[in-house]
Amino acid sequence: MSRLVAGLKRIAIIAVGYVAAVLTSILVPVLLITLMEGIEYGNWSMVFAFDWLGSFPLAVLTVAICALLIVGPAIFVAERLSLRGWFYFAVTGAITSIAFGVFIPGSAGGFVFNPGFLGFLATAGTAAGSVYWLLAGCKSGQRIQRDPR
Repeated sequence: MSRLVAGLKRIAIIAVGYVAAVLTSILVPVLLITLMEGIEYGNWSMVFAFDWLGSFPLAVLTVAICALLIVGPAIFVAERLSLRGWFYFAVTGAITSIAFGVFIPGSAGGFVFNPGFLGFLATAGTAAGSVYWLLAGCKSGQRIQRDPR
């Protein structure tokens, strides 16, 4: 396999992992809120109240673009230094999620310092980082295999 094809394949794997992580970072909070509402109040209809066709694609696009400002350099560093540990990607996801929730105006209804809210964001980010690690991060910086011709 040529270096160009192998490089393009690696970029495609990184992109798929990133998109899956973005989807995870949005779906985990929705499911956690639904679970909390269902357990506390018996209101399980919140999943059906979420605007899956209207706001979900916009949320995915917003998170994908804004989080790339933080995660892009972290992914580049992981690829250059061959960082393959789960912990690196989980912490990077948690930091990104907290930074996104704190610094992006209007995300999650505005920020008020609340340790529970920060834990909630960290949980979503850790889940997203774990998904990225499963799909792309566990082979970060892997050397390109060449045909012995």
